[in-house]
Amino acid sequence: MSYLTHLKRSNDSSDNRWVVKKDKTSGLIREVKLIYKPSEYYAMNKHKGEHARPLHNKNALIKILENDKTRRNQKMEKV
Repeated sequence: MSYLTHLKRSNDSSDNRWVVKKDKTSGLIREVKLIYKPSEYYAMNKHKGEHARPLHNKNALIKILENDKTRRNQKMEKV
């Protein structure tokens, strides 16, 4: 089961947020991290200001993963 399928089926807490890391060369997602306590994440990354990675809620993450999936499929079709 893919992480996208898992997200769509699960009933996660509304407090959970995710950080998405992308590959610099291809722009595709390379890592997704679940942040259980967003308030602690903000406190620890306050010094980064606007350069801190944004936190995404469940619906936003699903859209990001779906877009990444279509980009990967298009890339594979070209090869």
